[in-house]
Amino acid sequence: MTIQTDVPRLRIAMAQCRIDWEDKHANLQRVERLAAEMAGTTDVLFFPEMMTTGFSMNVQSFAEPFEEGETITVVRRIAAQYNMALSATMAVSEAGKFYNRAYFVTPQGEVFHQDKRHLFRVGGEHEVMTPAEERRIITYKGWKIFIIPCYDLRFPVWCANTDLEYDLLVCMANWPEPRRTVWQTLLRARAMENYAYVCGVNRVGEDGIGLHYTGDSVILSPRGEVMQACTPELEETLCATLDKESMHRFREKFPAWMDMDRFTLDYEDYARS
Repeated sequence: MTIQTDVPRLRIAMAQCRIDWEDKHANLQRVERLAAEMAGTTDVLFFPEMMTTGFSMNVQSFAEPFEEGETITVVRRIAAQYNMALSATMAVSEAGKFYNRAYFVTPQGEVFHQDKRHLFRVGGEHEVMTPAEERRIITYKGWKIFIIPCYDLRFPVWCANTDLEYDLLVCMANWPEPRRTVWQTLLRARAMENYAYVCGVNRVGEDGIGLHYTGDSVILSPRGEVMQACTPELEETLCATLDKESMHRFREKFPAWMDMDRFTLDYEDYARS
């Protein structure tokens, strides 16, 4: 999954926003409004997990076919109109199964995706969704990007950046307020242990089952340092410029990544469990 044209610096933005419960059209309008506000200032705009519906497991009612569905059709138009890539997750229906699927749509209309690997059993996600069977690294403007939806953040083997496969790890979440310290801690850990930039974008407000979200969205350097952070509780869109040369210098100066343990993921065994 490669789009050519390398750039040494990538402008990324995160939209910490509310999500109207199971209201696809209102949420797509929000996506367009926020994209219009960021036009000309960013290369990629990232949104929270399940941006069009909130973290509802009523997927039989609103899951869509992927590329030919309404959401991707609308997002393609918005990406082209405002000349930026757009990325979030949505509920997808495919071959009789449902997936929590992260999408990445370019201004040229290309669509890439990564399914969620670890399904949040506390919320019943494992009962309706199907887990990912592979990791997909997107290359955009020469930057290698790995997207993980929410709960995947808790699993370091899935996120392991062996052989520096990615430059940017993006976690899109519906991560509620009671576990905000876990969210903040794991984001910093994933940045520091994987020698990569990390963007964690989370929603705010309340969802349809009464859970409260404080956002705490952040962009971190490969050292785990905060580059940009949203104000908790507020709807806010922030942008940061990632510098590939700076990242490479850090990796060369402190090459601990060369000593990382190697793991082999047994996808078939996971599916049987």
